[in-house]
Amino acid sequence: MEHRLFFSSELEEKLKNVSSETKQAWKDIGANSYLELMECCISKLNDTYSKLNIVSVSFEEDIQVYGQSNTYFGFIKNENDVILAYVFVIPPKYETRSGVLAQQVFPVLSGITPELKASKDIRINNRPIFITNLNEANLTASVAVNIKSGTVLGFNYIDVYDRDIDEILLSNGINPAVRSLEDYNSMVSKVNKSGINEFFEVNIFDKTITFLKIRLKDGIHVNNEPYWFVLKAYAALYLAKKEGYTCEMSIMNQLSRGNKTLDAFRDFVEKTEL
Repeated sequence: MEHRLFFSSELEEKLKNVSSETKQAWKDIGANSYLELMECCISKLNDTYSKLNIVSVSFEEDIQVYGQSNTYFGFIKNENDVILAYVFVIPPKYETRSGVLAQQVFPVLSGITPELKASKDIRINNRPIFITNLNEANLTASVAVNIKSGTVLGFNYIDVYDRDIDEILLSNGINPAVRSLEDYNSMVSKVNKSGINEFFEVNIFDKTITFLKIRLKDGIHVNNEPYWFVLKAYAALYLAKKEGYTCEMSIMNQLSRGNKTLDAFRDFVEKTEL
């Protein structure tokens, strides 16, 4: 069955108005326009995930699910107009390293997660998620850890520039393998300049993971920090639950409620503890 890819009109406008440097980066991979870049995305998605069989891409005004929308959000539909998967774009010339993937995904996903029914299978999404990296900037170790965090969550990832995330981590002295919560804790700690994990603490002796509020102020007067936090926190939660850890939320629960992203995380953790 043939499938179609849909993105927002806002994304199309951004792609039409990129810098000359970005256009040159596209030409270096054989794309002479934003439409040819989209064809590159389709080819790479189909080559990597053959069952997708995407045949076209369209840009439309109303791209939303559960009332959630975002410039960098899209989806794949089948011939019967049924949404099969969500697609998020890491945009060109994106220079907020901490925000790569986190700021594209969680404005939407934080509105989807609360709608999901409780299940023994711990998942924050109800459909497969595909991440498409169009950002031509050099990938740093912190960006690579963000992307690796997404793969821990089961996100499918492609890079139109064919950069290898594991090689980037290795070149920065970071083991790219995430076989356990301890591995992931080490990865997150090493990428921080202070060498400290500011998102969660792991106690391997009593098998407890404690989520921290170091970057979250009061939980209300924050900008993009909640997106950065939940990317790491959800990945750690996935691993912790697989290994039989208990979640300690007393520090997080000191925060005021009212932030959609943080509230969705706290409520999700509570569901997993039932």
